[in-house]
Formats: sequence, structure tokens, C-alpha cells
Amino acid sequence: MSRFRQSNGDDYPDAAGKHFSDARTLVDAARHDGAAYLAGYVVECALKSLLQVETGTAPRIHLLPTLAQNVTAACMVAGAKTSKYVTPSVRDVPTATIAGWSETMRYRSPSMAAGDAQAWVDEADAVYADTVASMILDGVIS
Repeated sequence: MSRFRQSNGDDYPDAAGKHFSDARTLVDAARHDGAAYLAGYVVECALKSLLQVETGTAPRIHLLPTLAQNVTAACMVAGAKTSKYVTPSVRDVPTATIAGWSETMRYRSPSMAAGDAQAWVDEADAVYADTVASMILDGVIS
């Protein structure tokens, strides 16, 4: 549990880490739909973690391109404490392959090819490493 756990129990930094570990496990086990689905949640939770650290709150939306645009707008202003975590992997979310992710993917099966799932997990890896993992290392998230 991070110190950013919300009163409703949501904990975006912890959820990002949990989903990332599970996505890697599933892609290695050739469970492509599950791996891709969780990779999207990694990116969502990582972006929401940035917003929560920067603004104290995060929107209740799932659209990755919109979240990435919100992050860029909130975290790239002068004096933003999270600007160093808004790397190309974060700024490129709106045009990355994972931008096609939707929380409703859970209702589709099968839907992901192995290469696409691996690409999504790789993109989630980059976003997670540049955001939540880096903020943990820097002591921003504990």
C-alpha cells in the first residue's frame, strides 16, 4: 500500500506495479488477451499516479490518450514536481499502439495477437519504469 491510497481503497501506484507483474507473467505464458488487458491498466494507473502526485487527484476516466494529455498539461508547467517523469514514453501514449486499449476489452476473447500483446506490455514497461518505478526510487512514492 502506498501513501497515495485513496479513501475508497484505490491505490494507483500499487495497482500499476501489480498489473505490470501480472502482465509480464501472462505474456510469458502466451495468455495474450490477459497480458494486453493488464498492460493497459498499467499505463492507466501510472498516468493517474502522476496526476495524483501533481494535483492531488486523478480523473475517473480510462481513455489512455486523454489521460496522457491531462498528464502533459498538468505536469509540464513551470514548477511542476513531476515534470521529470513525463518522458517520451508518457507523451507518446496517444500515438502508441496501446492507445487502442479499452477497459471493455475484458468482454472480447480472443482479441490479441502475440506480437500486439508483447508490444503493449513493452509500452507499459516503459511507462511504468519512467513514472511509478522512478518515483519510488526517488522517494516521491512510498
